Amino acid sequence: MEHQFNNIIQTNCGKRFDLSRAFPFARNLSAPYGAHNFAVYKANQCYYIKGYNTGTSDKVLDTFVLISENEALQYLNSKGVS
Repeated sequence: MEHQFNNIIQTNCGKRFDLSRAFPFARNLSAPYGAHNFAVYKANQCYYIKGYNTGTSDKVLDTFVLISENEALQYLNSKGVS
């Protein structure tokens, strides 16, 4: 049960998602943790979630934001992911 709890995130607007059921488009979750960490997920067939690290070293991703598909593609392009 604890493992499931770790996959549930809350976006900046308060919506909750289970990332274990989301499709990760791209991510950089390498250690040591820091501002280089990011991920983009597609959840529930229509929501796009950008996760990123604001500079903290104790979590891989500490901020999650709902974004549009176009914003997701632009963000990935800016990170050099095609």
